[in-house]
Amino acid sequence: MFRILISSLIGLLGLDTTIAFQVMISQPIFSAGILGLVYGNLPAALEIGMMMQLLWLGIVPAGATVFPEGNIGSMITCAIVLDYSHLEIPNLVFATAFAGGIITSYIGAYVTVADRKINGRILGLTLAAARKARFNQITLLNLLSIFIYFILMSLLAFIALFIGDQVIEALQTYLPASMDKSFSLLKPAVWGLGIALIIPILYREVKQYL
Repeated sequence: MFRILISSLIGLLGLDTTIAFQVMISQPIFSAGILGLVYGNLPAALEIGMMMQLLWLGIVPAGATVFPEGNIGSMITCAIVLDYSHLEIPNLVFATAFAGGIITSYIGAYVTVADRKINGRILGLTLAAARKARFNQITLLNLLSIFIYFILMSLLAFIALFIGDQVIEALQTYLPASMDKSFSLLKPAVWGLGIALIIPILYREVKQYL
């Protein structure tokens, strides 16, 4: 039940990316904080949120551009880390969570494309309703579009988290705990990559005022 709750929360927060709200709560730094409050582990969640925010900050989901669903992927990473924060293999957990988040973000791009095709059909129905001045039907179609995206992203999140569970279980079963040290540099490397990606963005912004 808790897994369904978290998946639904990820789907709900994901609406903010392009579909509804538009108040930035889908950004990793904010969505991770919300997940952290749900899990009761805000410090760990904010660390993941800040890290993932740096990685995805340069992506602007504008217009018809096909883009990785970095916000969804970041929430997957955060949820897996928080789920298994009690294990004594934190580096392996982070490696699994990070890989799962990245893969999910790119799969999410294709899910978004499929959603846009569905929305194209809904748009046709909406225009037909507008020509007949059926305003209640227009509202229902708009809500349907939002609901479909919510279901698609919640389902994607549920599948990603389920696979994450299986991978973590396999790691515990087949890999010695000593392997954890082999991944100790992954988190600093991700921080370094995020900082490297943000420097050009900061440079462009500063250059505008010089």
